[in-house]
Amino acid sequence: MSKRELSTNAFEPDYYHYTEYANTHNNNTELCSKIELRFECKDLPNLDILSKSDPKIFIFLEQKTINTSGEQDIKWIKVGTTEKINNDLNPSFLKSFIIDYYFEMIQKLRFLVFDMDDNSDSFSSNDFIGYAEKNIGDLIGSNDIKNKYECDLLTTIPPNMNIKNKKVRNTTKKPKLIINIEQIQESNVTISMDVRGTNLDKMDFFGKSDPYFIISKTQEDGSSLQVYKSSVIKNTLNPIWTGVKIKEYILNSGDDDKMLLWEVYDWDRNKSPDFIGSFEASMNMIKQGLRFNIINVNKLKKYKKKRKDYKNSGIMSFENITYSKEYSFIEFPMLGTQISVVFAIDFTGSNGEVTNPNSLHYRSPNCDYNNFSTLNEYQKAIAAVGYVLEPYDSTKYMEVYGYGARFFNRECVEFDCALTGDPNYPAVLGVNGILQVYAHALETVKIWGPTNFAPIINKIAEKTRIGLPPKNQNAPLAKYYILTIITDGEISDMENTKKAIINASDCPLSIIIIGVGSGNFNSMVELDGDEEKLNVNGKYAERDIVQFVPLSKFIDNPSLLACETLAEIPKQVIEFSKFYKYKPLYAP
Repeated sequence: MSKRELSTNAFEPDYYHYTEYANTHNNNTELCSKIELRFECKDLPNLDILSKSDPKIFIFLEQKTINTSGEQDIKWIKVGTTEKINNDLNPSFLKSFIIDYYFEMIQKLRFLVFDMDDNSDSFSSNDFIGYAEKNIGDLIGSNDIKNKYECDLLTTIPPNMNIKNKKVRNTTKKPKLIINIEQIQESNVTISMDVRGTNLDKMDFFGKSDPYFIISKTQEDGSSLQVYKSSVIKNTLNPIWTGVKIKEYILNSGDDDKMLLWEVYDWDRNKSPDFIGSFEASMNMIKQGLRFNIINVNKLKKYKKKRKDYKNSGIMSFENITYSKEYSFIEFPMLGTQISVVFAIDFTGSNGEVTNPNSLHYRSPNCDYNNFSTLNEYQKAIAAVGYVLEPYDSTKYMEVYGYGARFFNRECVEFDCALTGDPNYPAVLGVNGILQVYAHALETVKIWGPTNFAPIINKIAEKTRIGLPPKNQNAPLAKYYILTIITDGEISDMENTKKAIINASDCPLSIIIIGVGSGNFNSMVELDGDEEKLNVNGKYAERDIVQFVPLSKFIDNPSLLACETLAEIPKQVIEFSKFYKYKPLYAP
């Protein structure tokens, strides 16, 4: 189940958490973000006689389910509210709303504004002003560097809600809703350093020592909390731990003056580790280049009893200390990086003649783009994935190609044909534009073959390189591409496809392959490098950029299809940015 946390405090934010979905996806907080929405309104109509309107916003989330008849049911559940503001037609609300954000979901919110006449939240007791309905993707992908989204409030009754608009009035100014979007996160700064131990005590009888260290920080209640444990370096008194990395908020809660306890141990295979010594130091002390004596208190006491001189049990020093910000996925679209979407559609002969009712391309006379159950399998794949991706492209224009057929009465078989008919302008406006050019192509296409993926992969990979700044320079990333290939079966150019994917693995590109029909998709599993990296003749892909999903598993549930298909995209964007050191377009 999902969890609604409706606050009883007037200004504490309400929070909606997808508990069940988070549990089934291992609570991967790097790929799930919390976003906070704050609200303003402008030019609200005055619905009160002796004073101004007293506005309050009610927040609803769309929930879609499939009923026993296979039809889609839509419900709107209340997930939050703002406070009421008295006598204000241009209110700025203090109470915010927090929700878990998942890139692969369509998360549609509805914002209802009421003029509150009494203390009840009942719609019948208060006056409806207007509403707005937006996907979270629309808010994030708006490409406003101030992270503000402004839209008109509609005064018509929202569908599927029992509301009366008995006091709706025509006004010269259109009422507006302004939504401020912010990501909630702990510090995403990572501290990296090399840690050097010098002249550690010899603890092993037949060898030296096998040292490792543990870092602990002090809690508010005075207790100690272990936050890091290093690797063991075998048989040395002068170890060097290179590239030690730890999140700043984990290490010291973002406070570089916080004292940390550093304990050094000698690892033993068959017994408890031997304590070498410890010291306390803050990150500010470490950044000053100080060297720290590792002190074993028990050894110090023994030496004092025997009146021997004890200096230390070794020295710890630190080098190459850096603080680096690691961006989460949501920061890329929020800070201007455009998600560019490309579709490639299989028109090979194995799909069947398009006029045959058994063809995967057959268009039913009852085809309705707004009714998922009336679409053919290609249309279902386009709609399910496209409607999730569309909001993240600020232009809303997406490229669409066909492959494996003869198009527009031309004689040659093409594998990267722009379905617009113009290779210089392969993009169309939105998912509806894709569905329309696809339908138009079906009127003249001559299905053919073979099923070659390499040409379209190479074409899009080349596009991603145009204007891409050099790697490893913390450069801004203007675009990240998602190529969705829809196919009905085996690949004919497997080796060339593998080479194309390997060559594209250092590009800002993810490839989604959706298998339609009941064909043999065994080769797709090899391309989806979840188990091991793709390679040809010893040349390996630098990263996994392919995700394969068979449509048949999710054919009656577009939401699940989109979730399964797009779940890896945030991870792949983050991996690309970390591996090649790119940042969001408008990041400082």
